[in-house]
Amino acid sequence: MEPIVERILFALFSAFMAPEDPNAGNPMRPPEPMPACHALLEDAGVSYEASRIPLHDAPGGHFQCGAPDVVRYKRGPEKLRWSSSPKLSCQMALGLARFEGIVQEEAERHLGRRIYKIRHIGTYNCREMVAYDGWISEHSYANAIDIAAFQLSNGKEISVLDDWDDPGPKGEFLRATARRLFDENVFAGVLTPDFDALHRNHWHLDMAHYRSDGAGPG
Repeated sequence: MEPIVERILFALFSAFMAPEDPNAGNPMRPPEPMPACHALLEDAGVSYEASRIPLHDAPGGHFQCGAPDVVRYKRGPEKLRWSSSPKLSCQMALGLARFEGIVQEEAERHLGRRIYKIRHIGTYNCREMVAYDGWISEHSYANAIDIAAFQLSNGKEISVLDDWDDPGPKGEFLRATARRLFDENVFAGVLTPDFDALHRNHWHLDMAHYRSDGAGPG
């Protein structure tokens, strides 16, 4: 069996079998409701707009899409600009607030500059995983975002596609940031070019009910 598949199956098995988890069951399901969503976002310094993606059956009716608490993320605590305002579950929006701080710390450490803008290439998309038939993508729940590139304060861009394997500061910035996002539990899933070829041009970040470590070497 391929190592990547083994890792995902182990994560799914662990989510099913953890008896101490009151939500143990099918790990591929919408995020839990967050009644205090807006208050938590305000406390985290997030500017947002309330939004909706009602829970609904996917085409064919084999699984559900949507989320109970959805916002459009406008600006986070680090005041970074985004290529467009991502529409996300509340859990993901809170994750992005932490994400911004780590991005700036690692940019200053490795590049000596701050990040000005982040380019993403998608959030909500009601679908199964591309590589694993029958497995539901966290994008179905607005519970994931794909990050493609970072623009520095001097206008230069660092992209996952072009710079992930760079042996210099650009690659060090990308790899160190991705590693921290998983190790510090900012996101449950962090998939990078080291995970598979489907992620050669972006990071997939999610808040799934199980953990997927595709951030690169530990």
